[in-house]
Amino acid sequence: MSKNKSQPYIFVTQQKLIDFCRYDIGWFDLVGGSEDDAYPTNGFDVQCEVDYPMQLEDLRIALSHFADDEVPLDDFLFDWWYPVIVYFFNNLCLDELFGPDPDAMTKIELPTIPMTEEDVLVTILAVIAHSDLDKKLPYQPLPLSHYVDLDSMINMIELFQEDKDLPVTERRYTVPQKTAFINHWDNNLLLKDAPEDIKTLFVSFTDELCEKEIFEALKAKAYACYGGNAVYASDFKESAKLLEILWRKFSFGYAANTLGYIHYYGRIDGKPDYERAFFYFSVASNFNIIEAKYKLADMFMKGQYVLPNPPLAYQTYVKLYDETRFYFENGEVGCDFADCALRLGRALADLPSQRLRRYAVMLEADYAIKKRIEKSYEYGDKQVQANIREELAKARADLITDKDYPRPFDRWRDINTEYATEPIESFVNNHSDSVYTFKLHRTGCDHVKFTITRLPAVSGKDVHLSFCTQPWGEFTGMVSKLEFTVIDDNEHSMLKTILDSDVKETTFDKLVIEEPDIKLSKAFGKNGGFKAFKFYSHGVLVCFTFIDKIFYNKPKDEYPEG
Repeated sequence: MSKNKSQPYIFVTQQKLIDFCRYDIGWFDLVGGSEDDAYPTNGFDVQCEVDYPMQLEDLRIALSHFADDEVPLDDFLFDWWYPVIVYFFNNLCLDELFGPDPDAMTKIELPTIPMTEEDVLVTILAVIAHSDLDKKLPYQPLPLSHYVDLDSMINMIELFQEDKDLPVTERRYTVPQKTAFINHWDNNLLLKDAPEDIKTLFVSFTDELCEKEIFEALKAKAYACYGGNAVYASDFKESAKLLEILWRKFSFGYAANTLGYIHYYGRIDGKPDYERAFFYFSVASNFNIIEAKYKLADMFMKGQYVLPNPPLAYQTYVKLYDETRFYFENGEVGCDFADCALRLGRALADLPSQRLRRYAVMLEADYAIKKRIEKSYEYGDKQVQANIREELAKARADLITDKDYPRPFDRWRDINTEYATEPIESFVNNHSDSVYTFKLHRTGCDHVKFTITRLPAVSGKDVHLSFCTQPWGEFTGMVSKLEFTVIDDNEHSMLKTILDSDVKETTFDKLVIEEPDIKLSKAFGKNGGFKAFKFYSHGVLVCFTFIDKIFYNKPKDEYPEG
């Protein structure tokens, strides 16, 4: 049986290869002897008499054996699937379908609807490969049918064999096939350019599976009717009916949120129904959907169905702004940050002392919606952008005409004025797990420039960018460093000590900006109007200085294009 002891030799005749392909015999039957010595991972020298292209009928017979005999998962893997992949992939001519690498079975793009026997064969084998069955091996494995829908696979083959001579639109398909087809074509950009037979099938499958209350079909048609698409006319009443099933039967919170919008804007009969809108937004809010939360806040702000409660609305806007700003800064440009920033900016219009912050927030909203349109455009984003730019223009005009801000765009900021230290604190302290360095450079007899740089979390990797806004410079963007200049005119300053030393840069992980200790400030000749800047590394103070004014160098947006 063996050419050499280290690699057992197996010769497989054509008939045995066919029998194995159909699972009339398994790998252990081919190898013989004890199963303990026959596992396909042990390494065998296998030679086949002749290649045999696997046929669709062969696969149907094999699947029937797996189903009828309730073959356990481990038997399927070790007695058939692994040998197919490891030893017989080329002999069964699967390389002609998937390419030379069996791993391609998990990467191949499946046909949206099977036109040929090869399409059906490829689809079923790829679905099995995608199932990652080797990761599901329990101590006592259940039958294979517990992990993959063997009956649907067999039915898919049998329907194809019976209907293959009919036009594609007249053939019968299984529910999983129809569901996969809907998932693939549920994209209006694809669907509007699709052939007519594809559009016909999409409507036919979707309508049929909606009657059976299949989630994918309900979702596809509900959102297609929400304004209309390439195959469904706008029908908000039909959309609402389907959305109701989605959230009640499937706990799909976004359906409740969309129902809130339908009733808030009166899209069924032209009359807003704030009571029903409030109900649906409340449901969606319990699913932690941010859109629903800020719409509820809008209703409290305006007193729609509920008594006006601006403080509650404002608190909600602040919380959602902070939450979504974190998402945006960490790369989720498609999140709701722009919408939340817009609402916070509007709320700040009623607080005269927050004019500069309001302008900063609106700059952030404008930046965020621009990136969302570039990277993750959704219906309605252009209108959100228009609303933001209108509010941004108002915020800028208010700053220019407000006597409390005689120099709103002067980059020299008095330390105790609104927002003066926000860019520095946000750059450093919003990322408590990060490490920074600062370098000092004397730019005049008593001017010192700080260059603070965020270090990569992993050496050799790209640095994580921070969101930075400087309203006086009309700048917002993603940066890895911050530069600002301070006045340092004290002979005993710690900055002077560092500048006069050989230290080129100082590492720190925390910055505390606070009102200075009176005794300490007097010791350094300071009598008020200052703040203490304290830099720490692992809890050890590495630098401190008193600052009364800061000049902000305008950063460069480092957000990657494309």
